[in-house]
Amino acid sequence: MDTRIILIRHGETAWNREKLFRGMHDVPLNDQGRRQAQAAAIALAGLTIHAAYTSPLLRAVETAAIILQPHGIAALPHEGLKDINYGEWTGHAEGEVAERWPKEFADWCSRPEQARIPGGEALSEVSARACRAMAELAAGHSGQTIALFAHRVVNKLLILSALGLGMERFPLII
Repeated sequence: MDTRIILIRHGETAWNREKLFRGMHDVPLNDQGRRQAQAAAIALAGLTIHAAYTSPLLRAVETAAIILQPHGIAALPHEGLKDINYGEWTGHAEGEVAERWPKEFADWCSRPEQARIPGGEALSEVSARACRAMAELAAGHSGQTIALFAHRVVNKLLILSALGLGMERFPLII
């Protein structure tokens, strides 16, 4: 039997709002992020969710707790759902990254599947990690619906994999 997977991105953080590279840095939700999670909780309240897993980063954990509250379940942390490691870019705004690492940032913007973030991960590494996690979790819940709480980059890569599309399509997933 197939497993139904609901991919959910965490709510907004101050770093999202300021367009700072977050990655593995543990940033909590802001008030808007909590409101977004509450709206998602209402939208998903009618679904049966059998199990849930979350990135161990606080923004995903908080989002999961809010959304899952009406379901009476808690999400279990899974390292495979962690965000991309932005290495030296972490905590810096896009404009600053473009100035300090012009070639690497240009690669990230034009062909992210080939980009290498200084001190960070390549998309292929994140994809391999996240896809292994999704396959493992889906196999453990045959015929059930599970929710995965993760991050923009991780969710985009999981969608590409599920659709059988290459990572060169990464910029096309919004």
